[in-house]
Amino acid sequence: MVKGFVSFNGGKIPFVIDNYRMELFTDEPILSDFCKEYNFKDNYILLGQCFDIGSHGRNATFFVENSVGSTCFLRCYIVNMFGKDEEYDAIGLQSPFLDDVFRYRYNYIDLVRRGINFSLEPKEVYRIPFSMQERQYELSFSIGYDNRLGLLEDYDKKGEIIVPLHTQTIQECSDISIVLNRLAMFMTSHVEVPFKRITLYHNGFKVGWFYCPLVSEKTVSGNDGFFYEFDVMKYIPKILNNIALDSGNKITKSIPLGHLSDFESMFSPQRFMEQIMSFEYLFDKLEHTKAQDRRFSLKEELIYAFNIFPELLSKNKKSVDDICEGIKETRRTITHGYAYYYDFKTDPNAKYYILLLDKLIKKMSLKYIGFTDDDISKYPIW
Repeated sequence: MVKGFVSFNGGKIPFVIDNYRMELFTDEPILSDFCKEYNFKDNYILLGQCFDIGSHGRNATFFVENSVGSTCFLRCYIVNMFGKDEEYDAIGLQSPFLDDVFRYRYNYIDLVRRGINFSLEPKEVYRIPFSMQERQYELSFSIGYDNRLGLLEDYDKKGEIIVPLHTQTIQECSDISIVLNRLAMFMTSHVEVPFKRITLYHNGFKVGWFYCPLVSEKTVSGNDGFFYEFDVMKYIPKILNNIALDSGNKITKSIPLGHLSDFESMFSPQRFMEQIMSFEYLFDKLEHTKAQDRRFSLKEELIYAFNIFPELLSKNKKSVDDICEGIKETRRTITHGYAYYYDFKTDPNAKYYILLLDKLIKKMSLKYIGFTDDDISKYPIW
């Protein structure tokens, strides 16, 4: 729980934050004035101080997604490292999942064998440009520690992604975090891929911390084996640029990710329906004319897509027509109320359809991004 106060109309309103829910409290009239101004207001910034460590307050910036009365639901917030306002020019993100994607362990071993001393300064392994909201950015993935920071260095980190900022705003930090989180989601095919830590820098020195629901210090990953021979510079630039086309709640240009799941929701009717929506979204992107043709049903769209990637059904005893008919009928029984499912865990056909749709959606996503058939065939899909 974080405590502090927000500044408002020359006064201070105390608060507590629990799970990104800020509760303001005071008997003074200033709280009533605050509620009149911000009640049911969306997406605004508050300034104040946090007393999360010790008795000395540290300046903080809060991005409120929406508020009701004296309750503010936070999208994210920044706490300065010191008790004064600090400019920041770069954001650093630590992610065990992106460490796997960027082949941290394999690069670490290769660089050690070349005699690199990681205790002196970070060693840049990859530099990847990308475009977001009509601005050009550059992602840098580095391994190692900065000896200039001394005891302020985070010796628990592995790799770190550094992205220089343009506007130096909390909104920009939020957008970058969302895009890189979605990159990790797509690469690992999993929805739970939180960052371990997000740091703000100025001239290479730490000046603050960025907090949002995408951060969890308890996060761990074990996907590095899947990326043993992964060609980072061949795939990541195109994938990242596509994902960065949309950073909000609505996507119109980038690949869909709403169908991804955690282990508990992997085989559920809700996820199956999300897969169907993702498939139809991608089919419209790849075959817009056919998608708009009312004579082209879901079954025909599925048959057309599976014929583009015949390797998905090459070892299946059932015909393409039978499988697509099964997927179509499962969708129909759910949407029209002919059947209600609690889960698909006991239905082997439904489980097979979900696993198959995962692979089909992944391949369609890669095709939409712009990869060749040869690139798609070599991409690690599990």
